[in-house]
Amino acid sequence: PVVWGSCSCSTMACTGARVVRVHAARSARHGAARDARLRPGIAKGNRPSRRRPSLMANCSPSQEVAGTPQGRGDGGDKKEGERAMKRTLEDLDAVLGIEEEEEEPADRAEQSEQKEGPMKIDFEPELMAKIAEAERARGGETFTEEDADKVKSAAEQIAKIVGEVKSGGKGSSKETLTKEFENLVDLLKPEALEKKVSREDCKQIKEKVFGAETFWVTEIVPNDDIIGGMLFRGNLRGDLEQVYPKVESGIKDLFESKYEVVAIEDPDAAEMEADSRGKAAFLLLPSSIATPPPTTKTQNIFAIILFLLSIGSALQVGVAGNIFMVPQDVMDAFLKPDSLSEEQLSAAVSSWNSLPLLQAAVPIAASIMGASLAHDIGHRLVAWSKGIKMGPPFFVPNGQIGLFGSITQFKSRAPTRSDMFDVAYGGLAAGGALSAMFFLSGLILSMDQSSSTLIPVPSALFNGSILLGSLAKTFIGATAMAKTQVMVHPNLVAGWCSLVTTALNSLPVGSLDGGRLVQSAFGKRALNISAVLTYAGLGFGLLGSTLSLPFGLYVIFCQRMPEQYLKNHVTGVNTNRALLSAAVLGFAILTLLPMLPSDLVDQATF
Repeated sequence: PVVWGSCSCSTMACTGARVVRVHAARSARHGAARDARLRPGIAKGNRPSRRRPSLMANCSPSQEVAGTPQGRGDGGDKKEGERAMKRTLEDLDAVLGIEEEEEEPADRAEQSEQKEGPMKIDFEPELMAKIAEAERARGGETFTEEDADKVKSAAEQIAKIVGEVKSGGKGSSKETLTKEFENLVDLLKPEALEKKVSREDCKQIKEKVFGAETFWVTEIVPNDDIIGGMLFRGNLRGDLEQVYPKVESGIKDLFESKYEVVAIEDPDAAEMEADSRGKAAFLLLPSSIATPPPTTKTQNIFAIILFLLSIGSALQVGVAGNIFMVPQDVMDAFLKPDSLSEEQLSAAVSSWNSLPLLQAAVPIAASIMGASLAHDIGHRLVAWSKGIKMGPPFFVPNGQIGLFGSITQFKSRAPTRSDMFDVAYGGLAAGGALSAMFFLSGLILSMDQSSSTLIPVPSALFNGSILLGSLAKTFIGATAMAKTQVMVHPNLVAGWCSLVTTALNSLPVGSLDGGRLVQSAFGKRALNISAVLTYAGLGFGLLGSTLSLPFGLYVIFCQRMPEQYLKNHVTGVNTNRALLSAAVLGFAILTLLPMLPSDLVDQATF
């Protein structure tokens, strides 16, 4: 209990109110001071003291007297009031559990800091350069010249940052140091991070490239597709074929070869009008993703090996077409070696001269390879005229028809869908025209069944195609076609195989030529639908007969993905190209569909 002596009630009331106000103010002030003193200790992991500053600490008598009532002029009363105020504050400290604490001198921290001195930072970029050279010498191919240059660049960047820090930030702002650290991160970041697009860069592109005259951006969102990137949505302010070059040029001016921009159909703009203004969006991608990878030495070697194997498979077709030239005893020696003795087997093989068979097989093999080469040359001529780079052809051998065609990869981005259409159609047109010439010339030369240049082939061959079988029936005649074997010219065999190859590559799936045609003419959604139908036709054997399974597996493993390397995915093709694409698709279906059983019955009856 506080004893106030002879103070009146009003004096006690005023003094008590002042005590509460002083107590609250000092508690807040000393609490802030305590937190400031304890914060460095917490940062260093030290446990803060449980002692709190006393309310009497740093309290002068004049401040305590300020709480006493005015009007008592004698010195005794004044001193008595000071003592009463002091006792009251001490009692409050005791009730609240506050212990008096000595305050650390204000200059102690400064003295400690001066004693320790500033942190010394030093870095030798030459050491990092020597380490890089040593790693390159030791690592061989795993540590390339490019990796060594990257380490050296990072060392120089670190030295630059250290220099800024050592100078105490003089002459450099916070933004400058931040930028230098970002440059260092760009040098050291792994390849996975290089595939990301900086939002800060997107902001610059929005402000400096896009605008009211090109494309008004309404939002920038991450692309949900597997390729990633940032998607710019908004409103197109002109013809896309004119806007895209401006946008591409503006981004190149800002970031050189860091990014590539792609015009795509906005995935959320379904069921919009045909005009590209309502469905266009711009996708910003790192150049490492948007551009095709360069051709490696391994790929070139693999392409050569496949070409040699394709020559062998085409020669195999030629041998199969002239198999009648092999004597029966030699045939038995190859097919039934266990039924003959070693002497009989050796005599049969040594007495047979295989050179005439090879000479007869070469024209068929050369025609098949010639059609495939014409197909590839057609691609490259059109691509060259459009400024599109192509990779080496990867020929795909097949024992039944010689080849499944070739895989032709874009090594630069096609500007428009029309350009992609022309490149795809150029190969089909060139290879298909030469194949058709072989087939038609073979049909005409086969009309004279008594010619000595004809070779026998199974009549079941012509049952595999409605289009080709019907043409053969028309030219050769139903009577000849009804036999077990039909006499035909070797050109017909080569033309048949080449036309079937052209038809297979005309199917609307993936990055086959037919897939590129449909994607160019009708868009990626139409290609997805047609691809499902194509897989169903191949799976059930409705397309390609005995070729459906191996060709379907080939497409799934090698050609299933649609063409991605396009600059403008939005602007479609003209009506003539769309009609031409439909005609090519019709040719493929009619060539690969087998003849109906009723047609076979009619042939036999006739």
